[in-house]
Amino acid sequence: MVSKVFKTQPGRNLTDKNIDVEFLHPYLALTYLFLLVNNSVFLLQVEHTSFIKSLFLAVVYISHSFLFLVPIILFLEGLKKILYRPFLSGILNKAHVNPKWILYCMAILLTWSLQVLIFIDGFIFRIYSFHINSFVWNLVFTRGGIESMGGDRATFITFCAILLGFLILQSLLLLLLLRIEPIKRFCRLIFNRRRLSLSIITLIILMLLQNLTYGVSKLYAYTPILNTSDVFPLYLPLTFNKLAKSIGIEPRRAPGFRMKTQDRPLRYPLDEIKLKPTPKKYNIVWLVAESLRADMLDPKIMPAAWAFSGKALRFENHYGGSNGTRQSMFAMFYGLYGNYWFSFLKERRGPVIMDILLRQGYQMQMFSSASFSYPEFDLTLFSQVPRKLLHDASELPSGASWEHDRENVTRMLHFIQKREPERPFMAFMFFESPHARYYFPPENVIRKPYLEDFNYATMDLKQDIGLIKNRYINSCNHLDSQFKRVLEYLEDHGLLDSTIVILAGDHGEEFMEKGHWGHNSTFNEEQTRTPLVLWVPGMTPRKVTDLTCHLDIPATLLPLLGVVSPAADYSLGFNLLDTPARSFTVLGDWYKLAYVDREYKAIFKHRGISSNTGVTTKSDEDVKSPALFFKSREAQLLRIIGELARFSK
Repeated sequence: MVSKVFKTQPGRNLTDKNIDVEFLHPYLALTYLFLLVNNSVFLLQVEHTSFIKSLFLAVVYISHSFLFLVPIILFLEGLKKILYRPFLSGILNKAHVNPKWILYCMAILLTWSLQVLIFIDGFIFRIYSFHINSFVWNLVFTRGGIESMGGDRATFITFCAILLGFLILQSLLLLLLLRIEPIKRFCRLIFNRRRLSLSIITLIILMLLQNLTYGVSKLYAYTPILNTSDVFPLYLPLTFNKLAKSIGIEPRRAPGFRMKTQDRPLRYPLDEIKLKPTPKKYNIVWLVAESLRADMLDPKIMPAAWAFSGKALRFENHYGGSNGTRQSMFAMFYGLYGNYWFSFLKERRGPVIMDILLRQGYQMQMFSSASFSYPEFDLTLFSQVPRKLLHDASELPSGASWEHDRENVTRMLHFIQKREPERPFMAFMFFESPHARYYFPPENVIRKPYLEDFNYATMDLKQDIGLIKNRYINSCNHLDSQFKRVLEYLEDHGLLDSTIVILAGDHGEEFMEKGHWGHNSTFNEEQTRTPLVLWVPGMTPRKVTDLTCHLDIPATLLPLLGVVSPAADYSLGFNLLDTPARSFTVLGDWYKLAYVDREYKAIFKHRGISSNTGVTTKSDEDVKSPALFFKSREAQLLRIIGELARFSK
């Protein structure tokens, strides 16, 4: 029936559906070859230190790329059977639609989508060392997320051109197969049924081989294989530890601790917060800069902040709460580990410090040159604060981040000027100048040359990173000029005698010092260390070299506001004004926790697969004997396991 309906070229007799779509399988085979090219970016991210490791990576690379195509192949085969059923083919005939073109168009759409996803995932992994995950989806689908990346029109156009290029590639591939006779003859010769069947069998064998290799590596805790498998997106590990146990083989355990967490209902604070009457209520000016790393607090880069730090408490061994904004700001306001973020967001529960400020009648205005909806600070940090008191970039004219910083400082100073003098106030400001793509006006250029045309899609990190870092330094100099405006205003109006001032970054920023750019990818020193300058009226100036963290800020501020409840009731931090008590700290992001002390740093996954993923020195150098770390830090790690659920029911 189908052969009568759809005519073919002269000399060919269409007798079944397989002849009608004879180039579908060659098309998918060629797509697989191009997919290998697209997928090769992941191979380049691994240090090939041994033959076994390199061989495993090669086998995964070849077989895993095919695995991506399997759902498309199965879908198209199913669609082919449906389209060529007599009933449906008759309907298509009446509509003058050839089913093979539906099949070919669907093949182009699906393979294009796959190529695009692999390209985007590779781009993300090359810069940030993680794949498309819930953080990326949150970035894309949360209001203000895309804008927070700092992309411009040129970057958007370039990415669109790349995506269009993949569509043209996949379409052209099919067109050449259908229209160019030499290519058609070549494909009939090379991609015949027998060769395709042998190729698929070979790929399946390779897939089984790499799964077997992973399973054995898991059985014997061979970490070079276990760690490198994470390079490939959606890698599904096969383990047979239970099978091994059933036949008397005991799996070898790598040294480590399980750091499993769950999103559970909150018990926060642990007890009612108690206050004592205070004769004087301090004002609070809380200034936080995006991506401000520790070494930017420098007399040449940030002279105003440096001079102010000499009159205040300067913490020189200070960590944020994470390698990213969300969990780091969470630690700063709640004094809790980053794993708690998800439960607090779910319950829309604000921090104790905001409870107290609202209870004491503080006048408040919050400003951000980014967005209060991304990250979701309007649902966490400031969830109790009336929305009319939250002012972000959505209220400002379009412009660069440095322009938004200037305008917001102007608005914040106006708020302080117009406040009721008899009541205390709290002003918060989140600065965006040091966030990629690092914006600044001409008067703040203190480092040349710098990358002037900063396009995410076309930049070459290895070649341009020095120029990119110069942009960052210039943006930090502009940030300092805005800090200066605030500090001079407070001093000129006699407010420093009654105002607590906090200058900090949310987290750090790396410039390929250890193989990454930006933040959110790892817990190295560059991405997690940040300045902290604390001014408390009447406090003797000093520099503090002890280990401190954003976790300690609530436990420091709340006693100054009259809170007499122990910090342990609402925080996992310590009072920075007391004798230093912190021997280690904990950093957290979406999936991992980092233990950091004066000697070691260890990374643990706390969501998904729970296992230790690496132990280094504090300065991020490899440790030859991780077992020594786990043995010597057992008490601290057990304590952390308890603290991960301390504020949960």
